[in-house]
Amino acid sequence: RPVVLVGAGTGVAPLAGFIRRNDGHRRMDLYYGGRDPALDFYFDTDIQGWLAEGRRASARTTFSRVPGGGHVQDALRRDTPRLRELLAGGAIVRVCGSRPMAQGVAQVLDGILGALYLSVAQLKANGRYAEDIF
Repeated sequence: RPVVLVGAGTGVAPLAGFIRRNDGHRRMDLYYGGRDPALDFYFDTDIQGWLAEGRRASARTTFSRVPGGGHVQDALRRDTPRLRELLAGGAIVRVCGSRPMAQGVAQVLDGILGALYLSVAQLKANGRYAEDIF
């Protein structure tokens, strides 16, 4: 199944581990949020390399302290059609970062999943949604 990885700040580190070990080239889409790309775009070079190696399908990044930026939840909203397609196709979701970010991500995903008659709670119950939050 495809994997949707969502992280912010240092929460991207465990997600980077998933991508780094994606030797089977499973579809992985990364949504990463930070404050300032000049200061906290962790794994920037690696993320680009992983695309070339086929270890990830896409990376959507957003930075809250730059003009036109936003939070990772905003990146998810902007990608609603693609996320619906992935989730309808059985994708699993992994979220890593702060508790407030994870709560915001769950709210946005509930809105996206509503059109599929699904919810984050249902994904969790079916082992398709996991969080590593702090």
